[in-house]
Amino acid sequence: PSVGTLQGPYILSCGYCNWTSLNLGWQFEKPTGIHSQIAKLSIGDQPKPPPSANTLEPDEDGNNVPDTGPDTTFTSLKSFYKSQLFSTNSADPLMTPSGGYNYSSPSSLARIMSLYTGRGNYGKKDPSTLKPMRESADASEGLCILNPAFDQEAVEKMQKQGWTSTASIAQQARQCYPSRFIDELRPTQTLLRTKRSKRCRMCRHILVKPESKVQSTRFKIKLVALNYIPTISLKPLQPSPSTQLPIVDLNALPVLRPSQYLLTLKNPLFDPVKVTLATPALTPGRFHHKITILCPEFDVGSNIDQWDEALSSNKERRLSKHLSLTKTEYAGGDGGKVAEAGKVWEKGRNWTTVVVEVVCANIDKDETDLEEDEDVLEIPVFVRMAWEAEVNADDGGVGKGDERREKRELTYWIVVGVGRIGRLEGLVQAGLGKSP
Repeated sequence: PSVGTLQGPYILSCGYCNWTSLNLGWQFEKPTGIHSQIAKLSIGDQPKPPPSANTLEPDEDGNNVPDTGPDTTFTSLKSFYKSQLFSTNSADPLMTPSGGYNYSSPSSLARIMSLYTGRGNYGKKDPSTLKPMRESADASEGLCILNPAFDQEAVEKMQKQGWTSTASIAQQARQCYPSRFIDELRPTQTLLRTKRSKRCRMCRHILVKPESKVQSTRFKIKLVALNYIPTISLKPLQPSPSTQLPIVDLNALPVLRPSQYLLTLKNPLFDPVKVTLATPALTPGRFHHKITILCPEFDVGSNIDQWDEALSSNKERRLSKHLSLTKTEYAGGDGGKVAEAGKVWEKGRNWTTVVVEVVCANIDKDETDLEEDEDVLEIPVFVRMAWEAEVNADDGGVGKGDERREKRELTYWIVVGVGRIGRLEGLVQAGLGKSP
């Protein structure tokens, strides 16, 4: 049937543990307002009576005894203390029309304490003060006396059903009522999470601002840091086939032989950026690998629109070819391109590629002597970005319509993973393992 013709009853079900509310005997008349419907039910699909101070339940002998349920006990205590407060000081100006106190006020707390100490007017003796307020005396006033039979029943049930039938501490903490066993657990409503906006500590600009609707998980403003720093990728620069050198395998990097890699930075900003890269000559750790960046300083173009690129000059269009990370690059050979110090390898519209030369050290250890991923080559790189950005009226405080540019700088460390270092034994068999 269509959605409009669906009628009750409805049940709750969990697709993870296959639990359903039928285990408790619960069925609901409508699919909305589940929390209010659960509050009216008890275990066994028996509606709970409205909590009152005079609720009676028959015992095993048929005698009517006061109900000691949590709701009934709380209602009896509330009614009892309300009558005590009213009879002790009926003319109290802090008493609300409903008969309760404004407990959030410090003066109200002081007056409540004076009822127990017999002193009024903040510690001074008040001759008109009545006798101190008494406590509840029986079950009709909310007094709940511990019955040892309840513990004996719990012990027998645990012996019969086992430890797996008991509820964990985390489950008991989420329950509104005392629940020792799993069959006594009740579904709890999902707590709402607070939506918060975040600002930058330096410029106080809003970085994250979620939508105010409870049902929505989207953001009005979401300035993620990864969208404002260059994207860095690395791929091997394979030797030319005419050189008769083996290709670079990222799962077995060559040892004691220079190998070159193409490091590409893609600029996401709408302003050209000047980038400076720095790396230690030897990588930290037990095995020191030599790292050299052939062109540590270079420029990266702005991330302009494709229409702006089409309207640019022919020379700029030739330099704006698309970035291809899957294309295999070769160096050397007859007429091949050779990496040179101080020169970029390739440059595009908003990306630039430079060459990094690596000489891996020989790892003369067994796999059992190596720590986890100790034979993986990782290059620490220090990145410095400098560019000029326009300052709007909201950022720089200039007048409306005025524009000026300011220099901005960003520095950070990154770790670029290259691959796993091979063993020298395999290179010796091929005649390429001679030490320089």
